Amino acid sequence: MEKENLLVIEAHSDDSAISISGLLDKNRHRYHYHFLLLTLSDVMMHHAGLVTRKQRESEYENYVRHFEGTWHRHPQLPLDADGTLDQVPKRTLVSLIENTIAEVKPAILLCQGPSFHHDHMLVYEAAIAATRPTARFFPREMYIMENPTYVHSSGPQTDFKPDTYVSLTEAEMTRKLDCFRQCFPSQIRHHENYLSEEGIRSWSRYRGIEARCQYAEALRTFIRVI
Repeated sequence: MEKENLLVIEAHSDDSAISISGLLDKNRHRYHYHFLLLTLSDVMMHHAGLVTRKQRESEYENYVRHFEGTWHRHPQLPLDADGTLDQVPKRTLVSLIENTIAEVKPAILLCQGPSFHHDHMLVYEAAIAATRPTARFFPREMYIMENPTYVHSSGPQTDFKPDTYVSLTEAEMTRKLDCFRQCFPSQIRHHENYLSEEGIRSWSRYRGIEARCQYAEALRTFIRVI
């Protein structure tokens, strides 16, 4: 069976690793993976101190390589605007995303979900605008990725209610955590944090209980044409 294109659109370098790297791992045989990263900057982290753009770029390159994917870097991308994406004109974000979608022509698109983080919100809104009915190309299926930190959000727009689950076995969960540890060492939080290995495993177990399996990743359908 010929592989289809799957495009991941994310604000920050570790977002999809936390959200759907289990899905990516277990579907390597089905898709060619493409990645669009919107922002990358030097960042002062509470747990790790200063993490440079160069270090984060290296981590993301390892992540894309781990999945034998293609990182779509354009002259403007990734924008040096981590945490300040609200200062970039939204039409610029829409255009960058729309151009990449037209280039990749993905059958499946996985994008950032809205949350309390304005970078997440802006990437989500720009992705929705870039896949409007009059766009040059829009995917057959589009899903919103979950991030455990969305739980801090409130209100109907950011109340994440999944309708699609990716089941993970113990071995698949272990590979997901290994990927996160190996590809994003600067982003691993300490024990009892949502973004620690324990936190990611616990959240996957919670979604697994909902889906009647051991572990799961959760998504919300935006559009699916059958």
